[in-house]
Amino acid sequence: MDQEFQSVGKSIFAKARMVFALTISIMADLLDYLAAPVLGMPIIGDMFDFIVTSFLYSITKSKVSFIMNLAEFVPFLGDFLPVYTASTIIWILRESGYDGQVISKRILSYFSNLLFVSDANKRSI
Repeated sequence: MDQEFQSVGKSIFAKARMVFALTISIMADLLDYLAAPVLGMPIIGDMFDFIVTSFLYSITKSKVSFIMNLAEFVPFLGDFLPVYTASTIIWILRESGYDGQVISKRILSYFSNLLFVSDANKRSI
């Protein structure tokens, strides 16, 4: 019973981290877009980006997300693209066990089996 409680506790903590990081990311991207005149100034905007990037790194501990969030420091590019949200969604997918290559292979094999089965059915008719 102890192991069940620990695994449930870890999953709840992980989900709370994911929700918290995604909420902060969406809010930061909205604020970055809506407050563009104020946050577009070099010093103020860079301080905002530094604080949000540091805060998200402290939550996610993901180097990939941190590197992606550095795109916010590129003028005009980081101001209009939802970089924080995209990097957090990628982090969530990686943490939840999403493996793009495995799913891609399964989809490819499914379609190839579909094609071979339908091709064999056409030949038999």
